[in-house]
Amino acid sequence: QVYIIRRILGLNKRSMTAPLFTETGLVPLRFRRVTLALTHPKYLSTLKGHNRYVRVAVDDSVQLSDEGKASWAMDLRYVIHNLPFNVMLPPLSTITPQMVNAVIKSVNAGLRAYLQWSIDDPNSPKLFLLRGRLEPEKDSAPIQKELCFRHYLSVVNPKHRKALTRLLLSSHCLALERLRWVEHRRPRIDQNLRLCRFCKAEIESPEHALLQCTASADLVLLREDFMARMNNDIKRLPALNSMPALEFFTLMISYRHTISLVAKYAFGVTEIFESTPMLSPALPLHWMTQSQNTD
Repeated sequence: QVYIIRRILGLNKRSMTAPLFTETGLVPLRFRRVTLALTHPKYLSTLKGHNRYVRVAVDDSVQLSDEGKASWAMDLRYVIHNLPFNVMLPPLSTITPQMVNAVIKSVNAGLRAYLQWSIDDPNSPKLFLLRGRLEPEKDSAPIQKELCFRHYLSVVNPKHRKALTRLLLSSHCLALERLRWVEHRRPRIDQNLRLCRFCKAEIESPEHALLQCTASADLVLLREDFMARMNNDIKRLPALNSMPALEFFTLMISYRHTISLVAKYAFGVTEIFESTPMLSPALPLHWMTQSQNTD
């Protein structure tokens, strides 16, 4: 499942897994299997009496589980117990359809909270562009959604859509991400050394590349054309220099009707950066075998 979603979104194998589901609205198979497994005791709880073979088998399975022996009931308890969040499973011998519905509801709510925590985790700096964002609605104010098909994935042009998706999910060609990797005998580079290949002064991040860097004439011309189009399509759009670049970046991807324009601009910017070699800092010799820095 993870491999297929990455292929569809155009992400590399180093991309984080949580956004694969928060951005598409798909449910991880691990949790989907749990909710499907819970429909079995829901049906079995409706069987009255002990004259049915299925009911007898269930009672035997529950008894084996109570004795700590392998059985279907033991497997279900084990899976529920090992979820990354707490879910209370009532005794299977007295469970009712209403209780099962409550457990399924708890699993779904726990999944949404767990995925959102994975996005907001301060120890994981890769997904900062997804934090605190609101999903634009067609006929109402934007709201926060933990799990849904994001509006930017509806961009028709696949190259433009994938370019924007890679920027948002930190699977892009910029130094902020690429110099995080250990490759070609090069260790992981400290974040403050991942400088822009054009201006060589600021960290080469998505917001810097799209909104701040002025050291490339092609980049400046592309940005001016993009901002002119955005100002034409959005009334009262704040000036680019009126707020921090990261805040403006979050703002410009929050409009549903201009997201195709933003995706096209993201594609153009990444093409400009890919046409120039990335700036790799000179490193001491001992760094060629070991890096003690992480981010």
